[in-house]
Amino acid sequence: MAETAILYDSSKCTACKGCQVACKQWNQLPSPLTNDEYTYTKSFQAPLDLAPNTWLIINFSEEDKEIGIDWNFMRNSCFHCTEAACEMACPVGAISHKDNGAVVIDQEKCIGCRYCVASCPFEVPRWDEAKNKTFKCWQCFDRTSAGRKPACVSTCPTGALEYGDRADMLGIARERVDQLKAAGYDKAEIYGEKELGGLHTIVVAQRGLEAHGLIRDPKIGVTDFWQFLKPLGGLGIAATVAGLGLSYFMARGYNRGEYSYDEKTDTLTVKEVEK
Repeated sequence: MAETAILYDSSKCTACKGCQVACKQWNQLPSPLTNDEYTYTKSFQAPLDLAPNTWLIINFSEEDKEIGIDWNFMRNSCFHCTEAACEMACPVGAISHKDNGAVVIDQEKCIGCRYCVASCPFEVPRWDEAKNKTFKCWQCFDRTSAGRKPACVSTCPTGALEYGDRADMLGIARERVDQLKAAGYDKAEIYGEKELGGLHTIVVAQRGLEAHGLIRDPKIGVTDFWQFLKPLGGLGIAATVAGLGLSYFMARGYNRGEYSYDEKTDTLTVKEVEK
């Protein structure tokens, strides 16, 4: 299967939220059914954040103009990174890349440790307390593996979402950025070409990365310790835990003793206390 990507063009997005609905419908993700379960936020954005049962939302932000405002919309979902921090952090191999670049969580293997939640620079994976599992967009791999577009792409009425060969999506994005700059949007740029080894969600940021809430030069979180432990397997982890336990046991009876400090001579005198 060829390497593919979703292209999101913020300049064409009207925030109709059709993609949000399609994502919910195709993946059978529940939503609150009564008004009492919704909180009034004074924002057109709804819901306000991703959740275990909400894998895609359109973020709303605004930029004040001399008259009125400019809306800066942004598709908030998994970027399917080539160098995926979630995959690196997962201790049981529940997260993996598919041949087309999609990063997928195997719910049968997930143990709910939340290392993926802590490591993702985009704060995408979300933990479900009741199920003790983490969830996120899987780029509708069941559809794409059958030659169909992701549900969100198939429903977009304005052409703000496209799906296809990653190289082709990058070519379309470059051409669109050139068009936007020619039209006066000097800050227009592409996101996803090189970030974290290359993303499989490419973004045309009409007014620049910061205006659309994108992280410039994202970094992988602190996973080095776990990366060191993973190749060691269960034996290595057990040895590490045992070592920490032994350190605690040996230090448990340690007594710092009494001490006194002389400001004139700048000396610290310690008198050991008998047990």
